[in-house]
Amino acid sequence: MGFTVKFNWVLQCEPAADLQAGREFPFEKSGNRVFPLDTPIDLIDPNRNAIAKIKIVHFRNESTLTTGTYTVSKVYAGHEKSVLSNYWKENQ
Repeated sequence: MGFTVKFNWVLQCEPAADLQAGREFPFEKSGNRVFPLDTPIDLIDPNRNAIAKIKIVHFRNESTLTTGTYTVSKVYAGHEKSVLSNYWKENQ
């Protein structure tokens, strides 16, 4: 009997429209995943564009779903956003 778990060092999901540093937002992903807690990771959108630097506050695994919340440390913009987006797109 087996159990599949993915270890993620990036959160890929549709970002909230009102993303701001210092705020907390929920997320939901299919499957069972493990994220580092209180450690800076990138938030990327479904097209692999870098959106923000975040920290996962907590997450919970259910039978086919992972839910949790994250806080935004920094929203990417300008050259930084471009460089990081290129990194995530090149390393799919």
